[in-house]
Amino acid sequence: MTPAAVPPFTESAFTLTLALLVLAPLAIAGVALINTGLGRSRSAAQSLLGSLSMISVAVIGFALIGATFADATAPGHIFHLSGKPWNWAGTGSLLLGGLGAAPARAQLSVLFEFLAVALMALIPWGSGADRWRLPAGIASTAILAVVVFPLLTHWVWGGGWLAQLGINFSLGAGFLDGGGAATVHVLGGLCALSVVWIAGPRKGKFPKEGLSTAMPGHNAVYVLFGCLIALVGWLA
Repeated sequence: MTPAAVPPFTESAFTLTLALLVLAPLAIAGVALINTGLGRSRSAAQSLLGSLSMISVAVIGFALIGATFADATAPGHIFHLSGKPWNWAGTGSLLLGGLGAAPARAQLSVLFEFLAVALMALIPWGSGADRWRLPAGIASTAILAVVVFPLLTHWVWGGGWLAQLGINFSLGAGFLDGGGAATVHVLGGLCALSVVWIAGPRKGKFPKEGLSTAMPGHNAVYVLFGCLIALVGWLA
């Protein structure tokens, strides 16, 4: 199957894409507000501080090392299996070297990946509300941003082995990641599930065997406002 030709990237397309990327951080802010509103009032400050910390660590870690593995401009690390090439990791420069000379499409792709890794980092942080310590969250985010997210990004968005399924096994267009469903939401959701499994229930949730205590979110306004803000960012 012959891959579809990539349309030319015009100035109008660049301007529209950049404008949408400017709105995309609203999704990150919305998720941070949702996490805060769904937690206890005594944990609101920690939730917001943790959100800023997770975003910062994710962006810095991805910029320093992670973007190297996610790079889609170079051929990448390839191994051969059953006579077919499988691209498993990028071979970009450390510290985003050479990004200034890259094509406009590649620069916008890296900017989008920054937003995606920040959003992904907030999903497990929200699942561990009231019981996940900040140092543990930062350490987990660093691993995700430096290794796990970049590799999955390269496999799906960077022409890696998942994207090559269409060519290697004649499976149409290969693996398609609609709206970052795999690289952002599935990865973040699996990490959130791991956090819940390891951290366990909140203290006081099950005071007696067979009984549970309701722990509603402390601020429904944060949740509603966060949903509206996140909606705008997700659409962008």
